[in-house]
Amino acid sequence: MSLFIAVGSFFLAREKGRNVLKWTILGAIPMVNMVCVWFFVGATNLRLERKLDQILENQKAAQRAVQ
Repeated sequence: MSLFIAVGSFFLAREKGRNVLKWTILGAIPMVNMVCVWFFVGATNLRLERKLDQILENQKAAQRAVQ
């Protein structure tokens, strides 16, 4: 069962832009993996946050250029 959770943690970490090695190892440790999975499913997607921050920064720069 821990192997399946570790594989799931690997894919979630990769998708959400997190440290893949760390989350895969935590997903392989029995009992710890149950807590980590609950946290990880609800964790924010860092890749999307970075993209949104870049878009907002570009928008602010465009507004400054217009003024």
